[in-house]
Amino acid sequence: MATISAGGIGSGLDVNNILEQIVQAEREPTENRLNFKETTLQAELSAFGTIKGAVSSFQSSLSRLSSESLFNASNATVSDNKILSASAASSAPEGSYSVEVKQLAKSHSLASIAFQNLDDEIGTGTLTFSFGNTDYDPGTDYATGDDTYNSFTRNTERSNQTVEIDSSSNTISGIRDAINEAAIGVTASIVDDGDGYRLIMTADDSGVNNGLEISVDEGGAPADNLDTSGLSVLAFNSSATNLEQTQAAQNAQITINGLAVSRDSNVINEAIPGVTLNLLKADIGSPVQVNVDSSNVEEAKAKIGGFVSAFNDLANLFNGLTKFGGEDGQNGLLLGDTTSRNMLQQIRREMGTFINNGGSYNSLSSIGITTKRDGTLEIDSTELVNALENDFDSVAQIFYASGNPTDSDITFKSSSSFTQEGKYAVSIGSLATQGSLTTEPVSGPINIDSTNNTFSLSVDGVSSNLISLSQGNYADLTELAREIQNRINEDTVLSANNLSVNVSYAAGAFQITSESYGSDSKISLASQNSALGFNDTAVINNGSNISGTIGGQPAIGEGRFLTGTADAAGLKLEISGSDIGGRGDVTFSRGIASKLDALLDEFLASNGQLTAKTESIQSQIDEISIARVELDARVNTIEERYRKQFVALDVLLGQLKITSDYLEQQINSLPTFGSSK
Repeated sequence: MATISAGGIGSGLDVNNILEQIVQAEREPTENRLNFKETTLQAELSAFGTIKGAVSSFQSSLSRLSSESLFNASNATVSDNKILSASAASSAPEGSYSVEVKQLAKSHSLASIAFQNLDDEIGTGTLTFSFGNTDYDPGTDYATGDDTYNSFTRNTERSNQTVEIDSSSNTISGIRDAINEAAIGVTASIVDDGDGYRLIMTADDSGVNNGLEISVDEGGAPADNLDTSGLSVLAFNSSATNLEQTQAAQNAQITINGLAVSRDSNVINEAIPGVTLNLLKADIGSPVQVNVDSSNVEEAKAKIGGFVSAFNDLANLFNGLTKFGGEDGQNGLLLGDTTSRNMLQQIRREMGTFINNGGSYNSLSSIGITTKRDGTLEIDSTELVNALENDFDSVAQIFYASGNPTDSDITFKSSSSFTQEGKYAVSIGSLATQGSLTTEPVSGPINIDSTNNTFSLSVDGVSSNLISLSQGNYADLTELAREIQNRINEDTVLSANNLSVNVSYAAGAFQITSESYGSDSKISLASQNSALGFNDTAVINNGSNISGTIGGQPAIGEGRFLTGTADAAGLKLEISGSDIGGRGDVTFSRGIASKLDALLDEFLASNGQLTAKTESIQSQIDEISIARVELDARVNTIEERYRKQFVALDVLLGQLKITSDYLEQQINSLPTFGSSK
């Protein structure tokens, strides 16, 4: 009889192997489908990450074309960059100049006698530094008095500065530190020249009008301020030249096309309009050629070429990701994807627009940039160069947002993504004004001493420090007005906030006027000074904002700036001149680079198309993870059910085997035919 066996209990069935095969058959189709889908989604996610990077790179190429100052950057070249270098602003006119550097500007430098130790005590008192033109012949030996101090003409644009020297700072190192900490426009240092330590004092600013005069007040007899003992050892003026002049102040001397030019600095601005010359070395008889290209065709060509190249990189990426078949027969990862297709279509649509710039050229095709069959761009260099040379401004305005006012006293400043292209009429209701303060009437001369040389004020809502005037007898109150102006504008708090004033003396009173315009422009007194007429009777007039309309709609006035609303929202104009009423029109065009920049901002925004697409893909990947968990749970349930069924079968087979064995035993015990039993 056949034998029945069960695995483990004699059934003979390999339950675990059978279950493993059943579970695998249940899991494999779904798992393969999930794996394929996840691999595809991960590839798509990576592809959109690549697109995001390419869009960012393309946007970076637009930055070099997105503003007038960047696009129209003039170029200045020099024939010998060891003698000078040059740079040009966008406003610099084209020209060629012969520049000869005859002399570099230098700062006035004075040295003390030698001291044996850094802590040698010198004396106490007050050091007063004046700035101006020093006419001084050092002769051969300053120590023996073989010198001639002819005169000193004070620079009225700069105020006197004082440094107090007390018992805590009356050594050579202490005086150095006190001068430097005072930040008065003089730098002090110590040099060991072999004979001892010498205190060197050097004007921070170069030029003949920034030379130094140093007076000493030791608090005793006037003669004590001039001798060679105590603090007066540092005196350098018409009465005492106790310091050695180690370097005379001098101006830079150059010629431009034979015309003599003098400046107090080696950085010379606007001697050639829009050009900065940085003088490096004097070389008489060796003029340097400076060439200014105001319409920098080569630079503009390179920027436009960079833009085309960046777009082609982007287009080739899109083409590769969305291709059908191709040379290798493989479809692109994003074939049929609507997001990538729509993005490229929007970019191409913006690049094909016509720009209302009022010039000879108003589209990419008009300057030799055309589209090839594969969607990339190509440049006809000859046509582009001809366009740049013929009408540089209109070519430039194809790219950046621009406003072209018909009134020369109106300047286009900026726009926003909301500004609509079009022509907008400008009308001015009232002009912006500056805040001012007019003192009560005062007359000269006015003697400024320690009892009346201080005051404080507030400029545009910012309070100054206590301001100290240079002491002296001012017969000319115009000169005193300059002193007041200089001291106010030197205040560290006001200058840190970019605030300044203009001070004048007219009609028998001082008038302080803020340099800013608008409702925030205001002057008020924080402390009074009756000698100057600074008291409660001073007349205060706060500034006011400009008012007017742009495109027939009320505009927002802030200082001299008028910003449009409605269709002109964000169109910002600076209004100068004195006319009110109609001031002509402003034609605003966005420019291709400006339009593309705004479009790409939308693509890259947190709620833009790229983010939405990648979040959608990531969501699907997350759903696959959830599906895997659900698959595991379902397969485990199936396995458990089949395991119970096979266990029951195994038990049944075991029971049948026992019965079989019993029957076999009974049968075997029966007598057989012919048996003796």
